[in-house]
Amino acid sequence: MWEKFKKEKLEGYLKAKAEGNVDADIVDLLDLINEFDCFVTLSSCSGRIAVLDLKKPGDKVNSVFLGKWHEGVGASEVKKAAMKSRNIAWLIQYPPIIHVACRDIEAAKTLMKIANQAGFRRSGVISLNNFVVEVVSLERLELPVAERNRMLIDDEYLEYVVKWANEKLFKGKEKLRRLQGVLESLQRENTYCGD
Repeated sequence: MWEKFKKEKLEGYLKAKAEGNVDADIVDLLDLINEFDCFVTLSSCSGRIAVLDLKKPGDKVNSVFLGKWHEGVGASEVKKAAMKSRNIAWLIQYPPIIHVACRDIEAAKTLMKIANQAGFRRSGVISLNNFVVEVVSLERLELPVAERNRMLIDDEYLEYVVKWANEKLFKGKEKLRRLQGVLESLQRENTYCGD
């Protein structure tokens, strides 16, 4: 059952990767996770900064991306995106997130321990079906910056906020590198998956 499930999910991942629908800076880590017999990745984001146009907070269905960046951004780019708002433009810095299905509860425990070692302190099992572990970090920033084409904050504060958004983004990406290092060590030692 696990082998069939993993094969199907892996085919979906490889297709998404071939179509360029996987964040380029996380591909090596996802490939590494998928090399383990007991894990298969389901969805992921390497972390990003975005400007979203929202009618009200949490309304994902009607939200529109005005800009998104995975490698950092300047305040002028954020302002340009925010000025396109028809509703409220929110500047949001998202942490890295990876959903991984595990062969069994022992493999899920192993992955949570690995994630914790790498600094992903908020990771945990989010579904007992296929023991899905959400590897996620705490770095996040979210605030309204414009409403209907008018900035709500001045340029000085925007520069300040964007500086911190970038710093948080890069901190999350450093944790991804640490996670990859821990997984590479386990792979070399051949001690993982609760075996």
